[in-house]
Amino acid sequence: MAQYRAMIIDCHVHVGWKGYDAPAVVRHMDGLGVEKAWILTWEATDGGLDLGGYTHLSAEAVLAAHEAYPDRFIPFCAVDPRRENAEDRLRGLVGMGVRGYGEHKLRILADNPDAIRMYRLCAELNLPVLIHLDIPLPRRPFWYGGDIDALERALIACPRTTFIGHGPGFWREISADAYRSKSAYPKGIVRLGGKLPALLARYDNLFADISAQSGLNALQRDEDHAKEFLTTFRNKILYGTDAYDRGHLDMLEKLALDRKTFEAITWRNAARLVPI
Repeated sequence: MAQYRAMIIDCHVHVGWKGYDAPAVVRHMDGLGVEKAWILTWEATDGGLDLGGYTHLSAEAVLAAHEAYPDRFIPFCAVDPRRENAEDRLRGLVGMGVRGYGEHKLRILADNPDAIRMYRLCAELNLPVLIHLDIPLPRRPFWYGGDIDALERALIACPRTTFIGHGPGFWREISADAYRSKSAYPKGIVRLGGKLPALLARYDNLFADISAQSGLNALQRDEDHAKEFLTTFRNKILYGTDAYDRGHLDMLEKLALDRKTFEAITWRNAARLVPI
């Protein structure tokens, strides 16, 4: 697949996460042949309430990284919509160069009224919304955004807003039997009729980010299904890592996707949502 790599855009990167500062992230990108990356914040005014896993990733750090590497980083920022000045702050950040809203990763439902207000502002400002979904499971009591049904309610409430789904609560729904699994990362054959492909087919404003263990697991668990799924929804899928390895790129190459599908996923869709 090396001949396909005219460009790669990683839609899910954090600076200041797991010890990777901006120069380290750029070295990682260089090692993969990634030309540009969306860099995302993680802001929660309640400190995350997630049993110590929350790491504040600020808008200021994102903008500083972008200033240091303006040709490599595309800045995103998800202002916590529960802030009293949330809308004004987001408008100000857009004036400073922010191009998208993400990562929205909060212990509120995806269709929380404050969140809906911010999503609608994002539509006005032409910002895609990258949202993390997680659900409570045995040994994983924390949650973010609620289940995929909450996301669908947001899609209905905000038809002009572009949403990009991510996380275990999103990707486990690739299979129709997700409700039976007690794992954030289910294994085994993907059963047709899952809620995720149904939403991708139904809503023009929904896209999917394959980053993190959640996205990679959804592809690895059933490679025959993964190739068909990626080909069918090639104009809805974005390459992302949310990690500092090459697992996602290796998986895309292993599937031997046709050139049109590979390029759509690795850069064309991201460039369509956030022009470069």
